[in-house]
Amino acid sequence: MQEFTILFAFAFLFLIIFLFIRLSIRLRKSGGTMTTIVHGSLDSFYDKDKKKAATMVVEQQAQKKMDEQASGKTR
Repeated sequence: MQEFTILFAFAFLFLIIFLFIRLSIRLRKSGGTMTTIVHGSLDSFYDKDKKKAATMVVEQQAQKKMDEQASGKTR
């Protein structure tokens, strides 16, 4: 019985680690919240031109994602 409990604990731990890695890879591929957090935290360091460029990049990425979703291509 004790071996089963230990095996179950390792399997559960492995599952949690696997799900965490899978989620982090998915967020990293699509930009996810990390892009928003980095942009928001560095916003105060940007001058006017850099803010405009960063806004344009974010808008282009958003438009690209919207186009993919409209055409039925999902990740």
